[in-house]
Amino acid sequence: MGEGNAAWFPIAKEEGRHIPSSAQLPDVFDKLYDHHGLLPFEPGNDPASCRQLVKNSNIIPQCIEAYKRNIAGHGIALEYLPGEDDSTAKEEWDRAERFLETCNLEDSPDEIVGQLIEDLESTGMGNLEVAWPAGSEFPTIFRMDPKYVRCTRESNLTTIKRKRRISSTKKIEEFSQEIYARRYAMKRGTSVVWFRLFGTEGTNNQIIPLRIGNDGAYGEPRWFGNAPGVVGAREAEELNVSYFSNGRMLSMILTVTNGKLTKQSMELLKNVKGSQSQGGILYLEAKGEETGGPMDEKVEKVAIKLDKLNDLLQQDALFLEYGKEKKSDILSAFRLPPILVGQSSDYNRATAQAALQFAEEQVFEPYRKWIMNELFNKRLFPAMGIFRVRAVLRGPNIIDPEDRKSMLDFIADRGIMLVRDLIPIAEGVLGTTIDENKYSPEYLDTPIAQLAGSQPELLDPEKYSDTDNLQERVVTIAKRLLRKGGAEVGVHV
Repeated sequence: MGEGNAAWFPIAKEEGRHIPSSAQLPDVFDKLYDHHGLLPFEPGNDPASCRQLVKNSNIIPQCIEAYKRNIAGHGIALEYLPGEDDSTAKEEWDRAERFLETCNLEDSPDEIVGQLIEDLESTGMGNLEVAWPAGSEFPTIFRMDPKYVRCTRESNLTTIKRKRRISSTKKIEEFSQEIYARRYAMKRGTSVVWFRLFGTEGTNNQIIPLRIGNDGAYGEPRWFGNAPGVVGAREAEELNVSYFSNGRMLSMILTVTNGKLTKQSMELLKNVKGSQSQGGILYLEAKGEETGGPMDEKVEKVAIKLDKLNDLLQQDALFLEYGKEKKSDILSAFRLPPILVGQSSDYNRATAQAALQFAEEQVFEPYRKWIMNELFNKRLFPAMGIFRVRAVLRGPNIIDPEDRKSMLDFIADRGIMLVRDLIPIAEGVLGTTIDENKYSPEYLDTPIAQLAGSQPELLDPEKYSDTDNLQERVVTIAKRLLRKGGAEVGVHV
């Protein structure tokens, strides 16, 4: 470095992975939109970009998993509509049951619903393909990846015909309406396959589209308003990783007076970063300028000075509060209590019970009804002539312990609870099935209050257990009663 010259020596940092933001990723339908009249996504809102954002988030995957497990994780069941039973709709029940068992030979219906929930919460849209071969009694259903599905404008005037069961008369009537329907395209390899809206006339396979929100043709994931926060939280975490890897090196001015640093010193400065620079001594070597003549080898005294360009001192684990706030924003968008995504350090039994009950009543149960009506009860079942049976997604049995205790005490004290009433409770907790045929009808129909009056020690679980858990106490009583009844007929449970 000659006299009067200055140079900037950046402190090199380790190359990290590129963090995709909300920028749109390569589109599989590129150059096909105008040709087929398809509607494009808004920049950054296409399914591929949304899934990349979900992948980069440290909270959205847990929220989506909580939705899948709590909404569809308990399985599908059938119910009669009000006023119907085996005498009026047993044939429809059997047909609905057969359809649920054969509609897809690889995935069960509740697994397909779970896949659609994941698509909806990741991308804002989910699609169900309905393939109905000619002459077949039941259709086959498949989940369609949103990444490969696009639609046209609502430009085709078509007629839909659907049958409905009228609640007041319990009669089946057919209705028709004219609507402007979209056409749906799916990219399969290099080909484009077309689908028609379920219930409209045509020969193509049918599609049942689902979406979150009513703005636009494709929908939008509920967390999309927090997309900048998702990107920011990921960038903050990457900055923390970079900080721990590269150390807190400050921008500074290094001034060398009457000389210059050696090449080895400049290389050393470039590499002073990270853990390798901790606990050591930096030794810089500089050469002074020669000022004497040929016979006088006089060298000027060299001075090295370091001045900070700023006084910013980074602290360990930057942006922790920012990350917590972004997690809170995402949880609010999903309307989930923290305990459902593993953040339960500040919960006790009572608050956990209240949080789970809130999520069940306000989020999961309405979601179950909505998705099952959209797929099965308003579309697939009526198309198969099933009007008196509906499909429902099961939910957890969340009962407040105090409410349960009060109810059990009330019905037991008044002689309403029978021995047979304890069997379902024991089956649910023990995870088994108890054969009631092993016991006499007289014993099973004995009121609990009657047994308590004649044999009070029989119903005293505290004699054999110190537990205060009501459910366990009831199970203890049930097992003891069943063992007693089994002994009377020479069997043991």
